Amino acid sequence: MEEVVLERLGLDKKEVRIYLALLGLGESSVLEVSRKAKIERTQTYGILESLIAKGLVSFVTENKSKKFKASDPDKLLHQLKEKEAALMEVLPKLRKLSQAKEKEEPTVEVFRGTRGMKAMVNEILEIKKDYCLLCEDVRKPKLNFFVTHFAKSLERESIHERVLVKKKVEITRSKNTTVRFLPDKYPYHTMTIIYGDRVGIIIWSEPFLAIRIKSKELADTYQSYFEIMWAVSERE
Repeated sequence: MEEVVLERLGLDKKEVRIYLALLGLGESSVLEVSRKAKIERTQTYGILESLIAKGLVSFVTENKSKKFKASDPDKLLHQLKEKEAALMEVLPKLRKLSQAKEKEEPTVEVFRGTRGMKAMVNEILEIKKDYCLLCEDVRKPKLNFFVTHFAKSLERESIHERVLVKKKVEITRSKNTTVRFLPDKYPYHTMTIIYGDRVGIIIWSEPFLAIRIKSKELADTYQSYFEIMWAVSERE
């Protein structure tokens, strides 16, 4: 158990063996540590030097011979706290760098099956902003319960949806749903969701294929397309 924890703290397997051997031995020579850890002597010396650099081992010289000693295990906790404090100090800058990178490079994810659609729906509920939907009939047997539950969640979170759909298509609505109709003569066999800085496209193949694109520029463009269609669509 302790070996696994020490490895998670950044030590390699041999460093862990040397450190644990020294803890058990107390102040010892390279030969004693080598025998205890069952690591070849020349390797042991190099590993000890590495642990010294990490502040986990110290040494004294007696009669031109080095004796090594493991640092108090509490020092591991202290070092971990120091690393956490250092990370917290630069974390805001790292976040800014990450956000800047996200703005520069759109991300595209493709899911098969209902997992992709559920991921988009969960994001809509997390973002908690009104969104737009261009859809065809989504009353698929696999999705009935899911769609009904989502409609209730929209009401609970006070999220409003605007939906563009053909007149003959029936959809599951929440109290926060506003619907307008598009002409029947134009075919479309996918569903497009515009939410926040993301665009989701559902292709009703078997299994479902969901494409989720995170890009503010793309989302703004799709939003403009939606507003144009919304302005000329037929009201209920």
